[in-house]
Amino acid sequence: MKKLIAKIGLFLIINLIINSILIGVTFANENGSVKDMVELADPFKDMLECIDLTDTSETSDSNYLITIIEEPLNLKTTGDPGDDYKTRVCYRNTFVYWGGKDHKKKYTITKLVRAIDDKPSTGCYGGAEAQKTENEAFKPSFTCSPVQVTLSKGGTSQIEGFIKQIYTFAASLVGIIAVAVIIISGIQISLSGGDSEGLTQAKDRIIKSLTGIAVLFLSGLILYTINPTFFVK
Repeated sequence: MKKLIAKIGLFLIINLIINSILIGVTFANENGSVKDMVELADPFKDMLECIDLTDTSETSDSNYLITIIEEPLNLKTTGDPGDDYKTRVCYRNTFVYWGGKDHKKKYTITKLVRAIDDKPSTGCYGGAEAQKTENEAFKPSFTCSPVQVTLSKGGTSQIEGFIKQIYTFAASLVGIIAVAVIIISGIQISLSGGDSEGLTQAKDRIIKSLTGIAVLFLSGLILYTINPTFFVK
């Protein structure tokens, strides 16, 4: 009886080993080698993380409220490591490929990568073309888009930082438009050729543009009076 049980147990073990080998061979044939799948699954493994929550120092990202703005107002890194509010430029890298049996399963991997010195070339995956060439069967595709990451130590500093960004963006836009209107109106005055109505309209636009610039300057002066560091950090 013991010999029979031993033979049955041995048979089951051998059968299990054979089935495991067959399953492994089938998986390799359908999906390619394990090495190939790993390489396709993590093309961004050596790139710098945009947000590092593993650091426990006082100036680490884990001590900040983090906001990711997909449609950034500007793409500049601002602030020092210990500031209450700072921004950084990052790039959202997205890798899509088709794997599994007959390459019918869609895989999407995305990673926020920190740019060095705000240079796009350091934030976007540089091996995209090589991946496409080496893995044509997987039909890989890459996209890279800039995002703005804000880090604040509280709600007050976050609101102040947002106001500063919006003001800077609006002031730049208004300033450019006002200067453009003044230049165009000046050209119209020089080419008016005695057209009193056109001359009056051009002068009126110049006066309104100068008024807008004056209001913009006064608003900046008020903000500076309220908070002298508003335009510094």
